[in-house]
Amino acid sequence: MESLRDIRQNIKAIKSTQQIMQTMKMISNARIRKAQEAMLSARPFAKKMLEMVNDLREEVLALPQPDEAESWESRFFVNRSGDPSKIGLVVITGDKGLAGSFNAVVLRAVMQFFRENKDKQITVFVVGKKGRDFLARLHKTSIRIAYESVGIFPKVSYAHAALLGEAIMKSFVEEKLNSVTLIYNDFKSMASQNLVQMSFLPFESLPQTGQSKDRHFEFEPNLREIFNLLIPRLIKANMYRVLLESQAANLAATTNAMDAASKNAGEIVEALGLRLNKVRQAGITNEILDIVNGAEALNN
Repeated sequence: MESLRDIRQNIKAIKSTQQIMQTMKMISNARIRKAQEAMLSARPFAKKMLEMVNDLREEVLALPQPDEAESWESRFFVNRSGDPSKIGLVVITGDKGLAGSFNAVVLRAVMQFFRENKDKQITVFVVGKKGRDFLARLHKTSIRIAYESVGIFPKVSYAHAALLGEAIMKSFVEEKLNSVTLIYNDFKSMASQNLVQMSFLPFESLPQTGQSKDRHFEFEPNLREIFNLLIPRLIKANMYRVLLESQAANLAATTNAMDAASKNAGEIVEALGLRLNKVRQAGITNEILDIVNGAEALNN
């Protein structure tokens, strides 16, 4: 039978762990509002960039193409020169655990992606320590990590998105990747996060804005140069939005996980308290029986 000392030590250890969980929940709650505000602010900008590029896409692709090589803008929208055996994958996870299934669902989707494309060379761009460590343990020759970024959550900035976007663009053009896929967790609400797996490059079909095409614009210096400036900004703006979405989703998942863990710890402490009382009462009962038996022995 457990001693009173062992049970008290267990209760003390669980209460200490519960206090840590409650602290992590409070920290996540304090950060989630700021993360949500940044995420909501980034959404309209990324959407407007998408609309601007979409409005000009048909006009730019209709321009005469250079004879010596495929134009840069058509490379990102048509991708005629991509190598079908080379693809890219952007993986975004958290830097830490204790967030429920937040990282697990992303990594399961990554493994499924690898199984579906086992005959191809995959260039990976990974954000988050959990994803980086997971990919480093795979030791697959068909997988190459071209870019990694860890320790940026929960203080994501546009500079992080710019570095990621530049790495993606460079590999997409220079290595002639056929496509780039994005896997991450999207923020839906405090209680729910959605796994997103989407084709990011090339921009084969962008949503129509519904605006009238009966407009006339004059471009300085010229349409192609302006378009070539917009494409990097479009990619970086969307990477920034995705990082902010993942950051908010991670904080929400951490808050929920720590809340559930804290409640479970409270239930365990309550159960141990009942066991402590039972052991103590059993000890008192045994002591009383020993006294009674001793008294009866003396009387006899």
